[in-house]
Amino acid sequence: MLMLSDNPGIGGMEKHTRELATAMGAQGQQVEVAAATQHLKDLEGITSYPLNTHRSRNSPALLLAILRLIRTGNYDILHAQGTKAAFVLQRLAPFTRRQFRIATIHGFKSRYPSASAFHRLIAVSQALANDMKQPGITVIYNGVSATPQAPALLPAGTKRPVWLAVGRLVPVKGFDFLIRAFKACPGTLLIAGDGPEQQRLDDLVSSTGQSNTVKLLGFRKDVPALMAAADGVVISSEREGFSYVCGEALLLGKPIVSTNVPIANEFLPEHHIASTDTPEAFADCLNQDLSRLSTEQSDARQQAAKLLSPATMTERTLTIYREVISRGA
Repeated sequence: MLMLSDNPGIGGMEKHTRELATAMGAQGQQVEVAAATQHLKDLEGITSYPLNTHRSRNSPALLLAILRLIRTGNYDILHAQGTKAAFVLQRLAPFTRRQFRIATIHGFKSRYPSASAFHRLIAVSQALANDMKQPGITVIYNGVSATPQAPALLPAGTKRPVWLAVGRLVPVKGFDFLIRAFKACPGTLLIAGDGPEQQRLDDLVSSTGQSNTVKLLGFRKDVPALMAAADGVVISSEREGFSYVCGEALLLGKPIVSTNVPIANEFLPEHHIASTDTPEAFADCLNQDLSRLSTEQSDARQQAAKLLSPATMTERTLTIYREVISRGA
């Protein structure tokens, strides 16, 4: 099987590709991965091929390189990870009739690959599957690894309750809206992540008079430890295909308030999904009693334990492989 990911960025999709390929390899499956060089570093024991992922999905050079790779390998299954890779396989469909083509879509787009070009399409959330509006889509949630850790040491002067937000500092994460909303909340907001919005968010914290209550922590590798130290986790994204932060918080037993994005809107009670009409409306949701939030999310945590494990993700994906092969045999 060849797993293809030709996105140059680093995020949830690349994490998913790496973890799925590694888990399948550990089970004795013959898996090879073609992806950007920076995504191949941690693929121990997996044969991998670097791609120039900065090329357009319509680039003749990219299409030819992938087709040559497919023709030299004895692959039964071609599995595209992400919309760009899926469009590449769609273009190559007339030349890959011997293989079974599968694509996993990870994020919301204005246009999706056609189901007719694949033996199966997979979406990483139900909301994403609904948006794709195509027949025969299977939902397989990403596997989330979350190991409890000792609480991290918080910045001096941190006041309770402590809310933690995690993510790249980019506009789609909605951190500017969250900072404005937090002005009407007690306690401390910690934002872990780095990115191009760093200076603008720093300035916003200062201009709203919240330098003592909102802390930008920068990139952190100890997110589980930060979650252990926090009282709750807040997600302010404008859109997500699948929120790893939500999955980690559920598995680590932390109460969550989120905007209307997957997977929060598929696991949490409806009244725990915050309104984004105004910063004040978002603050109202953050100002709910945290102990009650935690109690009301107990069912969501149980559901997450069943559906979000790496083992469940791997087995459900292998089941798809078996199904498409048996139907095509």
